[in-house]
Amino acid sequence: MTRFRLFACGLLALAIGCKKDATFVEPLPDYAHATFLNAVSDTMQLDTRIIDLPTSYSGFMDYDFRNGQFFPLNIDPGSRHFKVFLSSSVDTIASKFLLDTTLTFSGGEDYSIYLAGKARGGGPGVRAIFTNISGVAPGAGKFALRVMNLAPSLAGALVAIPDTSAAPDVFILSPTQVASGTTAAATGLAFGAASQYSVLDTGTYRIALTAPGTPAANTVLATVPVGTLPVGGSSAVAGSGVPGSVITAVIVPRSVPGSPAPQTRAGQGALQNTDTSVSEASRRVVLTGDTVTVQLGSTRVLVNRWARVVTGTDTTYKRLADSTLSVTGTKGPGPATLTRGASILVTGATQPEYNGFQGVLSLADTLICSAPDAGDVVTGPTKHCAPPADTAVVATSDTAVTRYRFRYRIVGTPASPGTGNLQYRIVPVGYTATDFVTPQVIFMIDKRP
Repeated sequence: MTRFRLFACGLLALAIGCKKDATFVEPLPDYAHATFLNAVSDTMQLDTRIIDLPTSYSGFMDYDFRNGQFFPLNIDPGSRHFKVFLSSSVDTIASKFLLDTTLTFSGGEDYSIYLAGKARGGGPGVRAIFTNISGVAPGAGKFALRVMNLAPSLAGALVAIPDTSAAPDVFILSPTQVASGTTAAATGLAFGAASQYSVLDTGTYRIALTAPGTPAANTVLATVPVGTLPVGGSSAVAGSGVPGSVITAVIVPRSVPGSPAPQTRAGQGALQNTDTSVSEASRRVVLTGDTVTVQLGSTRVLVNRWARVVTGTDTTYKRLADSTLSVTGTKGPGPATLTRGASILVTGATQPEYNGFQGVLSLADTLICSAPDAGDVVTGPTKHCAPPADTAVVATSDTAVTRYRFRYRIVGTPASPGTGNLQYRIVPVGYTATDFVTPQVIFMIDKRP
């Protein structure tokens, strides 16, 4: 065979050997999975590069303080070289790096990568906190939750604590719980440390931080995102209400004042008023046992009136529309986001026990019918005053008073009723935290359901 024919046959064999069937499916690599968070509180944006992976996902670029990859991202397994640079278009700045380390990933395993500490001194230096979080399996109807502390101090907390550098106690609370009398998920949770995962029934939960050994006041309170169950063809979004979710609640510090880190304030919700009416002063803030009932407003309505209609020799009765007689306070229920389990920041009460971060125990709107009737429904979404059983009796003075209220639990025995200009803010539920002037809690999804 001539050299040319041999070369041509070789090309043909190569072409045949490389051809793939049209139905061929390229197998996916056995990726590792990782979340990432920049918790360095005193510097500019950071570029975290995976030096030995020149691919589209080979780093976390232009990440501000508290920005992160909140849901797991695929990473090629193996020993990976990470380097953290200042993010800048100026070469002399962009070439400066804060951290140079190697992290090892195994295929199919789950990890968290958190940058923490301070870049400009005055505290623990920048470090990567790297954790393998595989092996957590909540089971049917359950989710798993742990808490990690990346705050060197709780300076800037809205609720005063004796020592902002002391490691806090951490509580995972259901809507009916307060920290006092509840077993802590972790006591004195040090910087860089994490609690064990708690496997819990799905539902609504809050993370509460208190000064160590003194769970009287919540220094920080945050509601765990409930997530979204799958609907139709959509996928579930992990949260405390979605079975199989695995979540880390990360305590993050405030931005260092005057540093290049973000210094903006947002995310506390609008300031809401309570009932300031003189006539309702005795009902505005009432303590029963350890439960506080706060009144937002009230309405008094004339109801269940019938009019006699005479047409010739015929007499019939017609129901008249209700009419409002008087209102106090907000004149109606609170915002739609004021729900059972919500976190609120209460201010303005003369008695300090009523103030601070609180968890809404329940909504307590109450209807009072006058005259009362066995058919009255005074609580719940269908509450109403029953009309007279005999429509031949023309009722002209039945009234319905609705008091719009909510409840939360406290520690202590302040004067009741409470006094002062009590107001509150609803702390929105979310994975991130946008008030950079105070310490907060951020939620990372370690595993999707």
